Amino acid sequence: MHPRASFALALLLCCAAQLAAQQQMPAESAQQLVRDVIYNELHDRECDSFWKYRSVRITSSQNIVREQVETAKGPIYRVMEDHGSALDAGQRRQEEERLEDLIQSPTAMERIERAHVLDEDRLQRVMEMLPDAFLFRYAGPPAGDNITISFRPDPAFQPATYEGRIVHALGGTLTVNWRLKRMVDMDGHVLHRVNFGYGILGYLKSGGIFEIHRVQVSPNHWKTSLVDVHVQGKVLLFANIDKEQRESRSGFRPVPHDISLRQAKALLDQTADEDQTALQAALTQGSR
Repeated sequence: MHPRASFALALLLCCAAQLAAQQQMPAESAQQLVRDVIYNELHDRECDSFWKYRSVRITSSQNIVREQVETAKGPIYRVMEDHGSALDAGQRRQEEERLEDLIQSPTAMERIERAHVLDEDRLQRVMEMLPDAFLFRYAGPPAGDNITISFRPDPAFQPATYEGRIVHALGGTLTVNWRLKRMVDMDGHVLHRVNFGYGILGYLKSGGIFEIHRVQVSPNHWKTSLVDVHVQGKVLLFANIDKEQRESRSGFRPVPHDISLRQAKALLDQTADEDQTALQAALTQGSR
């Protein structure tokens, strides 16, 4: 082939590839796509949708596996393993007593419900800030239905709360399903130290990292499957905010939206019995 013809063909192929990539990109700007995604996430949280799932929770003092059921009065859980070992008879008895005390004590459950509501309200406030607090841009073409968007603080945003100042110190990437307009992953880090009251009221150190991953559990619902946080700081008005925590969740199964605490505990009891039966079977098989 003539060199000029080869160059022309290569140029044509390059232009075609660029055009194909452009055609795959979402029609709206990254900023608008994120705004739509956050709108969907917030409305999903408003639905009466409760789930049963297993979580592995690791902190500076914990390494536990627990089964959890969401209810209208807040989530309840049963610890299944502690530091890699199944609970012994005494620990299982303690869990049974703790759960019975919990569902028979309105005051105890009210505390859990109140803490859950506070966490949900805080999450909602943070989510509502995101479209205004950051500048978003596409970090590349989509990979199937997913596309990665980078974010950095918008200098024009003026945070009015401690939460806002913490949020505004973040940067990283956001992965979304651009067809369904849902969040898949948020991976970020603390860009700079944040002082509150010139450091007298507290601070947040730079360099902290976090990741939140979401999975689709039904045609209309998504759930958080991973929360991985490693940040350091102290805000006196909020108490210690040091976080060294990783929690992964799996095995999501829907439960009735009107499930009672007693019914939720029955599901936890059933799962505990099934796990104990499976463990005994494995031990019997291994001794042969």
